[in-house]
Amino acid sequence: MAFVADTLNPLRSGAARRGAPMAPATLAALALTGAALLWSGNFLAGRMAADILPPATFSAARWAFALLLLLPFTFREIRANAGELKRRWPLWMAAGVLNIAVFTVLIYAGLAHTSLVNGSIIGSAAPILVGLLGWLMLRERTSRRARLALGVSTLGVALIVTRGDIGNLTGLALNPGDLVLFGGISAFALYAVLLKRFPGGLSAAAALAVSIPFGLVALAPFAAVEIAQGGIGTAHAGEAALLIAYTAIFPTIGFVLWARGVAVLGPTRAGQFLQLMPVFGAVLAVGLLGESLQIYHVAGLALVAAGLALRDKRVTA
Repeated sequence: MAFVADTLNPLRSGAARRGAPMAPATLAALALTGAALLWSGNFLAGRMAADILPPATFSAARWAFALLLLLPFTFREIRANAGELKRRWPLWMAAGVLNIAVFTVLIYAGLAHTSLVNGSIIGSAAPILVGLLGWLMLRERTSRRARLALGVSTLGVALIVTRGDIGNLTGLALNPGDLVLFGGISAFALYAVLLKRFPGGLSAAAALAVSIPFGLVALAPFAAVEIAQGGIGTAHAGEAALLIAYTAIFPTIGFVLWARGVAVLGPTRAGQFLQLMPVFGAVLAVGLLGESLQIYHVAGLALVAAGLALRDKRVTA
């Protein structure tokens, strides 16, 4: 795609000749592409868990397991920066609540009431929201062409949400699952901009580990209610364990990759890579879940792709 090729331009420079280290922008592009692929797998797991795990319980179990995996690699770094962490605890609390609690719960809750194809394409709205919040909070400037590209991509997402019929919008006949998903993506967009607005000295893995306990505290009362109401049935305990293990490992790696990419390219440009998720999501949905693609899905994907192709280099106007 155009934006990937644009980011990989340093490969053609003298600094990228054979044997030379890979350029930071190239590494960032690869990291962000990997994050989009791993998160598409997270959406797949969320769809598969719809009838097995309630969303807050799923999120809490996933992140508790992820924290156990991250701590052995990050404990020394966290301890060495304890003073800074105490001074900036509101940042880590906001990151934990937005990313660990709100984002994942709304994504899993939304996927219980919509298709993986829909969820993946709605996820591509993240760059639009990241760009808007980046402008409002960071005063990031964008070119007219970039704004046109976002507008075209927005039209593609709207086509999916309305299922190709504008009457669904005027008649308030939208799929509730799609709206819940959009709320989750909005929380993630705010989290993304916070990473850029308040950069820290921690590695991506350590920053994620620090934010997880705050998210778990926010999730705890909701998970407790779900467990009291039935929680995980013993008939699906094995499947639930596999889904929790998968989401604890691979999408968590995606967060680390994405944070590193944001540190190099910034939230607005990094957010474009999330528009790869509809492509990965459609392949997973059709290949593994047997979902069917509708005409409005294809049209929406085409508009998202057109928006990506319109993206130019980081120029301002």
